[in-house]
Amino acid sequence: MYRRYSQMGDGSMPLSQVNRNRIKNILIMLLLIALAVLLVISLPLMKSRDDNRANYIQQIQKECKEANNETNALSRTAGADSAAILSRIRSNVHAIRAINSLSGAEGNRLLEDERLLTLQNMVDQYLQYLTTGMDTGGYTTNLQNSLAELQELLIDLK
Repeated sequence: MYRRYSQMGDGSMPLSQVNRNRIKNILIMLLLIALAVLLVISLPLMKSRDDNRANYIQQIQKECKEANNETNALSRTAGADSAAILSRIRSNVHAIRAINSLSGAEGNRLLEDERLLTLQNMVDQYLQYLTTGMDTGGYTTNLQNSLAELQELLIDLK
């Protein structure tokens, strides 16, 4: 006729199997709701992180292209405005390093800082040779090649 509730032998409150299953189901439902809420919250954050990465890559590509264009102008001027052109190239390389550092703050550094530091040192050495009046033809070629490699590397990052 009537069902008896089973009791646990350790002295705790008596619960039937049905009540235990209800509690389990409620807990599972709460966990699923919490998981759904976390997914809803985290998806826009992941999308904005991807958008930031794309913006960083785009800005670095722009700076690299400007530096490459300046390097091409450097080889055409034959020293007339070389110091001014080198300063613009150096500012482009510095901007690339700054953007790369910002991307690293988000946990996904785009480029090796050593590569960018080497590029910046190349510009500084070029300027030193320019001020001393030494031949800079080889440095122009090395700088152009390094910037071209950097541009190719940036294309692969997308």
